[in-house]
Amino acid sequence: MIIVETNKEKDQFLEYWNNEESKIIPIWEDLERHPMNNGLSFLYVQFSNLDFILPFNHNDCEKLEIDLSTSNQTKWIWNKKGFLQTNIKVNNLKDVQTSLFFENFQLYDIQSKLEVLTNFYYRLGIRDDLGKSIPIMKWSEVLNGIVGEWNLNTTNSWVDDTMIPILSDIERLGVRVDREKFFDRWPNHQKSLHLGNIFTEYNPYTITSRPSNRHGGVNFSALNKKDGSRESFVPKKDKLFLQFDYDAYHVRIIGKLIKYKLPDTSVHQWLADQYGCDYGESKGRTFRILYGGVSDEDRKIPFFDKVDKFISKMQNEAVRNGYLQTPKGRKIPLGWIEKPNAQKFFNYILQATETEFNIEVMSKLKENDLPLPILYTYDSFLFEFDKSEVDTIKKVKSVLESYGFPVKADWGSDYSKV
Repeated sequence: MIIVETNKEKDQFLEYWNNEESKIIPIWEDLERHPMNNGLSFLYVQFSNLDFILPFNHNDCEKLEIDLSTSNQTKWIWNKKGFLQTNIKVNNLKDVQTSLFFENFQLYDIQSKLEVLTNFYYRLGIRDDLGKSIPIMKWSEVLNGIVGEWNLNTTNSWVDDTMIPILSDIERLGVRVDREKFFDRWPNHQKSLHLGNIFTEYNPYTITSRPSNRHGGVNFSALNKKDGSRESFVPKKDKLFLQFDYDAYHVRIIGKLIKYKLPDTSVHQWLADQYGCDYGESKGRTFRILYGGVSDEDRKIPFFDKVDKFISKMQNEAVRNGYLQTPKGRKIPLGWIEKPNAQKFFNYILQATETEFNIEVMSKLKENDLPLPILYTYDSFLFEFDKSEVDTIKKVKSVLESYGFPVKADWGSDYSKV
């Protein structure tokens, strides 16, 4: 193992870096903090027959300026999403978690192994508040063992090259908080805040890749208006929150999947007219059908007859192939699904397709130099604007609706009001 501290060691490292594939683990100053509220201590980089430590802010080593953008060799990195939030440019990054997860539906637990190391040195009394006092050789020994367990064969290019960068871009924006209300609701999470912001952390490693979103004790995917927790999140000065929600999103996604033309007006009202009931009852009945199964009575409605035939065909193809396949070509092996049945297959395809549409539409926002949401949750997108940005708001709305899904908008002075 070589610690890169001199020009001679830098030249040796770059010779490997520019000509070989490598495996990388970034080590942050504080394992508990978000990348945007943290500093990079060093990079552990392993090549075929030699490993290096690149110090950035570790007190065992002198920092050495080095340009890592010079190589196009494949770089397998642990937590690409977090690393993209640094200012370090590296080409051809591939995410280790993506490869491991889509290969065998497992993730190696690096965090707990590193926490054992830091806790050990904390007990010895030689660890400072940022965890930078652990001897560099001890880090190398542990990290070498972790990388040795990796079996990297394939990756899902759409998740790796499109989804991960978009989620990273959203995370780095952060959400502003009312400090008094935030600490009243989450009193033990002072470390989560940075300059009045808390940062989100999306986890796409689920069966459908529909990301969960939690950090610092806050489950952003589960916040609701009833318990007052959403009041803690506020826009920046002189701005308002604007939330766009897709209307009848899953029903319209199904329409796309089964190639059924739905009305541009309210889908739930359209179905209510066919059921012969009011709007509220219509929504309940629709959700029961979509998530519980299509009955003989439901099949009398042409839309649901076609839905039922789609589910049956999808089930037959999945059983024959051994996996579900999303519109983006991602494969969900049936072995990942506990107690598989036709309705569960259908629900998983809905969640996966929803996620693909969402990521693609946010990619369009980025490509058109339009703002990304500061928070994304399933069928809703939270932005910050001031009232003078009408033209930008219209452009954002147009992009969000570009796949044929209409949105509705709500303004508010905190997250509970949208």
